[in-house]
Amino acid sequence: MKNAQPLFDPATPYRIEVRGRVDVDWLQSFDGSAEISVDETRQMEDITVLNVNTDQSGIVGLVRRLHGLGITILKLQIASDGGKAAEVKEQR
Repeated sequence: MKNAQPLFDPATPYRIEVRGRVDVDWLQSFDGSAEISVDETRQMEDITVLNVNTDQSGIVGLVRRLHGLGITILKLQIASDGGKAAEVKEQR
């Protein structure tokens, strides 16, 4: 094990759907290492879609924070398009 490298979980794009509205700037203030944005193209009247780019510990912390605030998480998934779906649609 001379060349053992530390294992770090790389940043991964996630998509989170939550019930209600969320102030992304306020949410971002808790963890500056996670990149959080609202996907305006997927947002509905009472559902906010968040694109989050963070590592595994960051997503666990964000889920705990949302839960602690009483925000209902409807869906959490790894964004297979890298969180870029909104940008691709706008370019067409």
